[in-house]
Amino acid sequence: MNSVRTFFGILKLELQDAADDCGTMIEAAGSKLAEGTSTEYVTRENTALYRSEIDALHDLVKEISERESSSFSDLEEAITAIRRVVPEKVRDWNYPGLMGDLLDRKIAKARKYLDLSA
Repeated sequence: MNSVRTFFGILKLELQDAADDCGTMIEAAGSKLAEGTSTEYVTRENTALYRSEIDALHDLVKEISERESSSFSDLEEAITAIRRVVPEKVRDWNYPGLMGDLLDRKIAKARKYLDLSA
Protein backbone atom coordinates (compact mmCIF):
# COMPACT_ATOMS: atom_id res chain seq x y z
CA MET A 1 0.00 0.00 0.00
CA ASN A 2 2.85 2.40 0.80
CA SER A 3 4.36 1.88 -2.66
CA VAL A 4 0.98 2.77 -4.22
CA ARG A 5 0.80 6.00 -2.24
CA THR A 6 4.39 6.84 -3.17
CA PHE A 7 3.68 6.02 -6.81
CA PHE A 8 0.62 8.28 -6.86
CA GLY A 9 2.64 11.09 -5.31
CA ILE A 10 5.36 10.78 -7.93
CA LEU A 11 2.81 10.52 -10.74
CA LYS A 12 0.99 13.65 -9.59
CA LEU A 13 4.29 15.56 -9.49
CA GLU A 14 5.14 14.37 -13.00
CA LEU A 15 1.74 15.44 -14.33
CA GLN A 16 2.00 18.83 -12.63
CA ASP A 17 5.45 19.25 -14.18
CA ALA A 18 3.93 18.54 -17.60
CA ALA A 19 1.27 21.19 -16.93
CA ASP A 20 4.01 23.66 -15.97
CA ASP A 21 5.79 22.85 -19.24
CA CYS A 22 2.60 23.70 -21.13
CA GLY A 23 2.52 27.05 -19.33
CA THR A 24 6.07 27.67 -20.49
CA MET A 25 5.04 26.84 -24.05
CA ILE A 26 2.21 29.39 -23.83
CA GLU A 27 4.72 32.04 -22.78
CA ALA A 28 7.04 31.02 -25.64
CA ALA A 29 4.16 31.25 -28.13
CA GLY A 30 3.45 34.79 -26.92
CA SER A 31 7.10 35.71 -27.33
CA LYS A 32 7.17 34.34 -30.88
CA LEU A 33 4.09 36.37 -31.72
CA ALA A 34 5.66 39.52 -30.26
CA GLU A 35 8.86 38.88 -32.22
CA GLY A 36 6.89 38.41 -35.43
CA THR A 37 8.14 34.84 -35.93
CA SER A 38 4.65 33.39 -35.53
CA THR A 39 1.23 34.43 -36.72
CA GLU A 40 -1.70 35.31 -34.51
CA TYR A 41 -3.62 32.31 -35.85
CA VAL A 42 -0.86 29.82 -35.01
CA THR A 43 -0.35 31.39 -31.60
CA ARG A 44 -4.06 31.15 -30.76
CA GLU A 45 -4.29 27.56 -31.97
CA ASN A 46 -1.22 26.46 -30.02
CA THR A 47 -2.24 28.35 -26.91
CA ALA A 48 -5.71 26.80 -26.99
CA LEU A 49 -4.18 23.33 -27.23
CA TYR A 50 -1.77 24.00 -24.36
CA ARG A 51 -4.60 25.35 -22.18
CA SER A 52 -6.65 22.26 -22.95
CA GLU A 53 -3.70 20.07 -21.95
CA ILE A 54 -3.23 22.04 -18.72
CA ASP A 55 -6.91 21.62 -17.83
CA ALA A 56 -6.77 17.90 -18.62
CA LEU A 57 -3.59 17.43 -16.57
CA HIS A 58 -5.03 19.25 -13.56
CA ASP A 59 -8.20 17.17 -13.81
CA LEU A 60 -6.14 14.00 -14.02
CA VAL A 61 -4.20 14.98 -10.89
CA LYS A 62 -7.57 15.49 -9.18
CA GLU A 63 -8.74 12.04 -10.32
CA ILE A 64 -5.57 10.48 -8.91
CA SER A 65 -6.00 12.33 -5.62
CA GLU A 66 -9.54 10.99 -5.31
CA ARG A 67 -8.27 7.43 -5.77
CA GLU A 68 -5.27 7.73 -3.44
CA SER A 69 -7.23 6.66 -0.40
CA SER A 70 -8.63 3.58 -2.17
CA SER A 71 -7.28 0.30 -0.97
CA PHE A 72 -5.63 -1.17 -4.03
CA SER A 73 -4.20 -4.64 -3.58
CA ASP A 74 -1.05 -3.74 -5.50
CA LEU A 75 0.56 -1.22 -7.81
CA GLU A 76 -0.75 -2.88 -10.98
CA GLU A 77 -4.34 -2.54 -9.80
CA ALA A 78 -3.77 1.14 -9.05
CA ILE A 79 -2.19 1.76 -12.46
CA THR A 80 -5.05 -0.02 -14.22
CA ALA A 81 -7.57 2.15 -12.36
CA ILE A 82 -5.81 5.34 -13.45
CA ARG A 83 -5.41 4.19 -17.05
CA ARG A 84 -9.16 3.58 -17.29
CA VAL A 85 -9.87 7.24 -16.58
CA VAL A 86 -8.20 8.73 -19.66
CA PRO A 87 -10.18 7.10 -22.51
CA GLU A 88 -13.42 8.09 -20.78
CA LYS A 89 -12.19 11.66 -20.35
CA VAL A 90 -11.00 11.85 -23.97
CA ARG A 91 -14.44 10.71 -25.10
CA ASP A 92 -16.69 12.51 -22.61
CA TRP A 93 -14.70 15.61 -21.64
CA ASN A 94 -12.78 16.26 -24.85
CA TYR A 95 -9.35 15.66 -23.34
CA PRO A 96 -6.61 15.93 -25.96
CA GLY A 97 -6.06 12.50 -27.50
CA LEU A 98 -2.39 12.51 -26.55
CA MET A 99 -3.24 12.26 -22.84
CA GLY A 100 -3.16 8.46 -22.92
CA ASP A 101 0.37 8.40 -24.29
CA LEU A 102 1.48 11.12 -21.90
CA LEU A 103 0.04 9.24 -18.93
CA ASP A 104 1.78 6.03 -20.03
CA ARG A 105 5.14 7.84 -20.23
CA LYS A 106 4.64 9.40 -16.80
CA ILE A 107 3.58 6.05 -15.32
CA ALA A 108 6.73 4.44 -16.72
CA LYS A 109 8.86 7.22 -15.28
CA ALA A 110 7.24 6.93 -11.84
CA ARG A 111 7.67 3.14 -11.88
CA LYS A 112 11.33 3.51 -12.83
CA TYR A 113 11.84 5.87 -9.90
CA LEU A 114 10.18 3.39 -7.54
CA ASP A 115 12.38 0.57 -8.90
CA LEU A 116 15.51 2.65 -8.41
CA SER A 117 14.60 3.54 -4.84
CA ALA A 118 13.77 -0.05 -3.86
